[in-house]
Amino acid sequence: MSEHNIKTINMYNSGGALEYIQRNEIDPETEKWDKLFDYVENNLCKDKNKKIIEFGSGCGQLAFMLQSAGYNVIATDTVDDFLNEQNRIGINKVKKYNFLLDNYNDVFDFKADLIVSWRNPHLDMDDMKKLFDVAYNALTDDGLLIINFQNADVHPNASVLPNGTKCEYKVLEDKPTKEKRFYAYFSKEDIEYLRKDLFEIEEYHNEGGKEQKNWHVLTLRKKV
Repeated sequence: MSEHNIKTINMYNSGGALEYIQRNEIDPETEKWDKLFDYVENNLCKDKNKKIIEFGSGCGQLAFMLQSAGYNVIATDTVDDFLNEQNRIGINKVKKYNFLLDNYNDVFDFKADLIVSWRNPHLDMDDMKKLFDVAYNALTDDGLLIINFQNADVHPNASVLPNGTKCEYKVLEDKPTKEKRFYAYFSKEDIEYLRKDLFEIEEYHNEGGKEQKNWHVLTLRKKV
């Protein structure tokens, strides 16, 4: 796990997660989560027998919505305050799990039909490659990965790490925290590198921001 992701997790563990949870209570961004729920449900073809795991559930909005609609979903996170919040809002299946460090088979005894990794912008190229490898091995042969990345095209002045990650440390202007967080940005070429030999693209689009280009959004199907 990169030093940058470790710093971000330490920030969340030292009060950043509680700030995030409090902001979410004030501004739950309901419209965004409704849109994501619809997107996930459409990709599932509303098949409620599918087994779903969310990597990094944060406050748990998506997992709770899926559970409320009758889906079999497990919320995960590595930060205790987020896990406590997931339990508080009533998610039935919550697991402490760090997909970059923990062995999937030590935590889960099944293959997932769908893995969701949403708003995890703190992973550099190496961490993201690990996520793809873990998701590939955790999915059924016809399994799906739904994931989004911050778009490098929107951040042309970002720094570049030795491993090729475009990034910056910043405090969001409208959502201040106690310290800066690491944000990684990915190009379409980066995504092609990450998915190569592992996943086929089922659906791709951009969304977010004034020009609706802040995020790459993909549904990927495991290659067999």
